[in-house]
Amino acid sequence: MRRLFLFTSFCLLSSIILAQNVRVDFNDGEFFLAEEDYEEALYAFGKVYNKGYQDNAYINYRLGLCLINIPGRKTESIPYLEKAEESISTNAKEGKFGEKNAPPVTLLYLGNAYRINMEIDKAIEKYNTFAKYIDSKDETLQAYVDQQIVACGNALVGTTSPVEYKIGNLGQLQETHTSRYNMMVSGDLQTMAFMGKNPFYSGVYVAVKNGDVWGKPMNITPSIASDGNMDVVGLSNDGKEMLLAVRDEFTSNIYISVYENKRWNPAVSMGKPVNSRYYEAHATLSPDGKSIYFSSNRKESLGGMDIFRCDMLDNGAWGEPVNLGPAINTMLNEDVPVMSPDGKRLYFCSQGHSTMGGFDVFYSELLEDGSWHDVPVNLGYPLNTSDDDYTFSPMGVKEENSSFIFTQGKTLEYDLYKYAMIGRNETPVPVSMDEEEEVAEEAVAEEIPEPEQKAPPEKYYLRPIYFGFDSDVLSREGISRLDILTSILEKHPTLQLEITGHTDAKGTFDYNQRLSVNRAKSVYMYLILNGISNDRMIATGMSESEHVARNTTRDERDAPDGRKLNRRVEFKVGISEDVIIEMAKVEVPDYLKLDE
Repeated sequence: MRRLFLFTSFCLLSSIILAQNVRVDFNDGEFFLAEEDYEEALYAFGKVYNKGYQDNAYINYRLGLCLINIPGRKTESIPYLEKAEESISTNAKEGKFGEKNAPPVTLLYLGNAYRINMEIDKAIEKYNTFAKYIDSKDETLQAYVDQQIVACGNALVGTTSPVEYKIGNLGQLQETHTSRYNMMVSGDLQTMAFMGKNPFYSGVYVAVKNGDVWGKPMNITPSIASDGNMDVVGLSNDGKEMLLAVRDEFTSNIYISVYENKRWNPAVSMGKPVNSRYYEAHATLSPDGKSIYFSSNRKESLGGMDIFRCDMLDNGAWGEPVNLGPAINTMLNEDVPVMSPDGKRLYFCSQGHSTMGGFDVFYSELLEDGSWHDVPVNLGYPLNTSDDDYTFSPMGVKEENSSFIFTQGKTLEYDLYKYAMIGRNETPVPVSMDEEEEVAEEAVAEEIPEPEQKAPPEKYYLRPIYFGFDSDVLSREGISRLDILTSILEKHPTLQLEITGHTDAKGTFDYNQRLSVNRAKSVYMYLILNGISNDRMIATGMSESEHVARNTTRDERDAPDGRKLNRRVEFKVGISEDVIIEMAKVEVPDYLKLDE
């Protein structure tokens, strides 16, 4: 009996300790979520999930909420939000340990995740279901949901009519960080600034161009006296003034740092009336430096974040802010204002105008009477997508030809592009910013010489595009191969291309299905950005169903080299009389070959 008593006591004590550990992890998750540190919150809630809470709707809701706020992982939220949807309750208490139900807002996040994943019918269904829970007095939330339903239709239309693009190179930047954001270039294209995530803080980095080569990015965080809480949000046209958003737990204000005597000075607050007790998030200077445009949710806004302008007075102080009005601002959020170098065009992102989902990038023309054109122009797909899209650093070339730097956060990294608005039709043309050194990699295709004869067909072997584990991000080698594939498709404009994504056997079949499709879409989108028409291509995924190598050895040990060969995208090309294109056979070592 004594042994039984001791065993029972031990089990009880273990259960108490486990419960206490789970509560600590739960509280950590709630804390980091409140701090908007979604990756740390995901890690904490993941520990709770793995301690017996896989069927808890609230924990699944929290995991989905974290994932949908992490660039590159948003669609991973779908299975968690779908699980949370099984137990929705209006009485669910957020932040309460032991809560078993998920709040109705789960449906809104699930709708957003479906929209981002282009599952439009499912997205609209969830939006309509969530709308039934909205308080009739909450006009802003109702407007947001209505806007997302409209955006779903816009996304379908936009993706079937992409803008034509041509791709080039803006110049190489030495690698400093794999995790960058808020990347900006001055109007004269000589200075670049961006944020780089470090283990304990986010640093401000600046690179200066010397001829056609970017110098090594320098960490100026100490020079501007940042504690890691300053985000660069704007550069002046000459790159000598930097605007920064300084955020704390409750607010955000705009600071400015000036480059003098070969160093950046400590950033100082722009003070009132630019800053207020409300939230000032982004800002940009006019080309002459005599006006500042900034976003704020101050009481004069039409709803959420609005864009305001302050003009400099004769004494050098800033005049009172002016709301740019309904031509620019809506009852939803407008943010990230940037001004073209000629001062005649304002770029900004908006939730409230005619978007394809989330934030889209727009521009509006300044009229002669000082007002703004009342219908902002959506830059179109694929500059804008069904996810959130932002814009930075416009620059002018000629009066009829302006361009700007555009940042997209569709992956865990943020990519930088230069788009030019050409001529009267204002068709955007991007120039890719490749931040890696050029590498001589094995090409996507190698031409096979043929005996000299009358007009022989050209012949190519296409090689697979390989991906990292659990990733749909193109590698340098993959981009090199796709650039050559682009030249083949341009040379033979009648060719049709089928793009098929594959995965290894890690993870569930459904998860791998989504990953295989996303890998195919990464290739598809890159080719579109290179000017290949979408009506020449289809993208599909095969999950883990078509391996070329073993995922495990014959004695059931992990085979990472085999799994690497399975994480690929392959191609099928339509028949043409003047060219023969075949898929090269994947070279698999004997010990990794599949059993026949």
